[in-house]
Amino acid sequence: MEELLNLKYRLLQGDISGALLLVEELEEMSRDDKFNSLRSYANIMLLYD
Repeated sequence: MEELLNLKYRLLQGDISGALLLVEELEEMSRDDKFNSLRSYANIMLLYD
């Protein structure tokens, strides 16, 4: 949530380059979360197989 507020602040201040960097960080976090979820599901499947 803090990241979204930071993004909003940067956009309102006209800091487009800073906002874009923050969006890239959020995208990376999202990819990491998806990867971690997939790994977790795979581990569970292997345990119950």
